[in-house]
Amino acid sequence: MISISESEWQVMQVIWSSPPKTLPEILSSLQSTGWSKTTIQTYLARLVKKGALTTQRQGKGYLYYPALSQAQCQLEESKSFLHRVYGGSLSKMVLGFVESGSLSQKELEELKELVNQQEEGHDPH
Repeated sequence: MISISESEWQVMQVIWSSPPKTLPEILSSLQSTGWSKTTIQTYLARLVKKGALTTQRQGKGYLYYPALSQAQCQLEESKSFLHRVYGGSLSKMVLGFVESGSLSQKELEELKELVNQQEEGHDPH
């Protein structure tokens, strides 16, 4: 399992948006963060080391490619969160949202539909 920090997640979002990306493209996309070039290069190096990104030499620089899909990372982050906060219990997490009243009627209907499809053995996708 790869653990990606919040800042690294922002870098990955930029690369997932339309891979591959060059360093200048990444720097431009992350300009609003106020991070220095060195900071962004550190995040990129960490992501490569963790196996979340791969690189390909292009001239004097590199192209950065995601080694993992956004969906894969979202699933891993969700599992990590679920384990840390709810002891791995999805039902406790969903129950917490339902009881707090923070789910809309549409979200509740979507959850019911997903449960029904799961019970019937159908893939919702």
